[in-house]
Amino acid sequence: MTLTVRLPEPLEDALEKYSASHGVTKSHVVQEALAAYIVSSAGTGKKLGDGKVSDTYRALKKAGLIGCFSGDGVSATKDVVRRKILERLKRPR
Repeated sequence: MTLTVRLPEPLEDALEKYSASHGVTKSHVVQEALAAYIVSSAGTGKKLGDGKVSDTYRALKKAGLIGCFSGDGVSATKDVVRRKILERLKRPR
């Protein structure tokens, strides 16, 4: 799965330096940090989500927009996502 995350510049710089100095990918560092966060949250009673699907997700799924794009090496900026959605909606079904 591909996930795009916006990071503040200082955190991005720190991630870049850490990854380079430890010889690991940024993806690896983020995966490990997320796993540690989820594991540590599990025992604290913190909610990580209620398991319910949002109305927005339902609408996008009904429109056929969930899972309809594959990665093409282009950053998933808002403009790119908007363009892809418009292209998808203009296609005959």
